[in-house]
Amino acid sequence: MDNLHPIIHAAGAEERLPDWAVMSPARIRHAGRVGELMGDWAEALGRDAATRIRWRAAGFLHDALKEAGVEALRPLVNGAEEWPDALLHGPACASRLRQAGVDDEPLLRAIAFHTTGHRDLGALGQALYMADFLEPGRPASAEERAGLRRRVPDDWHAVLVDVATAKIGVLIDALIPVSAVTAGFWEAITAPR
Repeated sequence: MDNLHPIIHAAGAEERLPDWAVMSPARIRHAGRVGELMGDWAEALGRDAATRIRWRAAGFLHDALKEAGVEALRPLVNGAEEWPDALLHGPACASRLRQAGVDDEPLLRAIAFHTTGHRDLGALGQALYMADFLEPGRPASAEERAGLRRRVPDDWHAVLVDVATAKIGVLIDALIPVSAVTAGFWEAITAPR
């Protein structure tokens, strides 16, 4: 046995969602592609079987509440007023997993901050941040995204910066304020190493 929480094991090993998930078939396909990419990267990094399941689970579960109504998400999120409605699904999903007994803080942080990034993301969280953006089902800039996917895991940090640059650039181009969390993530990944 891999000692993973049953929800995490079911999601990562069987692509089985918890009964509280609210996802359309298209969203489930997206999550499956993200999970598959995460599992591939974990394998390429030489991670053990339980870690590969865990990484796939993070990918498969990251949007589990993406299509739930804002009124259902806000009560799940401490400090919900600090989150734009469109980004509540990540911290709400992490909260719901925590309520179900999942205590894997790196996985919960990865899911909570998969859209914004966070200065405390480890490899799992960074992988989810990249995989959600780079999964092969996204039609925009398909060739560029495929090129970035091919560079992971060998050129991990450079791809992470490229993905953050693209995501933050979209915010800037749309005149959407960059959150303090995202700014802190950017500062952390671009600081001299």
